[in-house]
Amino acid sequence: MLKHIGVNNNHFIKNFLDIKGNRSVNTAKGYERDIKDFFNVSNVEEITLNHIKSVNIFHVQNYILYLTEKGFSSATINRKISSLSALYKWLLKYKDNYNEVEIIRYNPFSGLKEEKPIVNNKETEFLTEEECKKVINSIKTDNVIGIRNRAIIGLALTTALRKSEIINIKIKDICTYGNYDVIIVKRKGNKQDMVKLQKQVLEFIYEYLSITSRDKVGNKEDYLFLGHSRNSKKDNKLDPSSLNYIIKNICKNANITKAIKVHSMRHTAITLAITKGVTIEKVREFAGHRNIATTNRYIHSIDTLKNNAGDAIDIF
Repeated sequence: MLKHIGVNNNHFIKNFLDIKGNRSVNTAKGYERDIKDFFNVSNVEEITLNHIKSVNIFHVQNYILYLTEKGFSSATINRKISSLSALYKWLLKYKDNYNEVEIIRYNPFSGLKEEKPIVNNKETEFLTEEECKKVINSIKTDNVIGIRNRAIIGLALTTALRKSEIINIKIKDICTYGNYDVIIVKRKGNKQDMVKLQKQVLEFIYEYLSITSRDKVGNKEDYLFLGHSRNSKKDNKLDPSSLNYIIKNICKNANITKAIKVHSMRHTAITLAITKGVTIEKVREFAGHRNIATTNRYIHSIDTLKNNAGDAIDIF
């Protein structure tokens, strides 16, 4: 993956492989193969000190994307990254016997979330654009629950928010940034992101706030979506376990036979963005993916369906 760019000084890699070889010859060979593949060399002796030092997180992410596009399984990708991370972790502790200088100062492979295989079952079913319209139009808005549900569905299908991100939105998180209406959401790892709201979705939300008398005098610390329980005098935060039930019933009423859940809504938004020609980097930002290889799995799945070998079979 990397071009040759520097001075040959690789005895530390040999030492690393020797240590691994003391445990298992096959293990050492596996590490050596993964290291050579990453640096695009036929022999570890070709790897230079500058090679080692030049690697950064962007090289790592591009490598993961490259492996994904080549069709490597998540298990194989994780193994390769684990091998390289082990090398860099060892180099962090390594001191040159002659001048005791540090070889590297950080491990670009550390902290990466393992790639999970894309689940190809009912959980990943998604809606077409026409089905999305059908679902939204099927929601009856003659009561507070229907108005709330329309806002939830509209938000989910246009922002690709996760269940936890939807549930935890507070009224104060809805704001204006420049000329754009946005929601501040807390992503995985407590990272905050601004998510742009479509005008129609914002209107759905404001209608919901109005009917719950929270559009002007409501407590800004209130959660946006409430449970509206008949058994409680106070409307509490919507229970996360209720969200899949709500979406399932809405889709059922819209005569959607697919098994649609909250994650399906997210999957739908990401997939529709990709099919509309949005760039992978823009979709990554939209989905809140930390690793672009995660986004690329959606593209790979769509391409597989587009260019399916079975399409060539004409027996009817």
